Amino acid sequence: MLEDLLSEDTVSFKYPAETWEDVVRHGGQLMVAAGFTEPSYTEAMVTAVEEMGPYVVLAPGLAMPHARPEMGAKAVGTALVTLEKPVNFGHEENDPVSVALFLCAPNKEDHIQLLTDIATLFEDEDFLDAANEFESIDDVQTFLREHLDDNSIMEV
Repeated sequence: MLEDLLSEDTVSFKYPAETWEDVVRHGGQLMVAAGFTEPSYTEAMVTAVEEMGPYVVLAPGLAMPHARPEMGAKAVGTALVTLEKPVNFGHEENDPVSVALFLCAPNKEDHIQLLTDIATLFEDEDFLDAANEFESIDDVQTFLREHLDDNSIMEV
């Protein structure tokens, strides 16, 4: 379950980012430190946004940075970064971003499933407001337990 993938080590609250690249690099570092990815994965996330634009901004205020599995994903993993102040990714409708939920998976099937599961979370009307108020991993996990169907998030 998603709540099992997020831990004290993969969550950062009120991060003082100045740019979208700061956000992506910070979340990428959390995933590297947790052993989910190689540093090349972080670089691939940055390059993807530079080359394809702000496709990772999926909903108002919410971004889901990720890269292709072969770019350095070692395990299924996620990281959550809430921002001290919102930053622009360049998305015409959904900027500025105040919450970024990162993902990685070592194969295409897990990658697609995790993308789908996080997109489902982003559809929850309460998620953005709640995430902006998170102060601890307990807050995150309590929200996930209360708002997600046990069958909707992949088990790893």
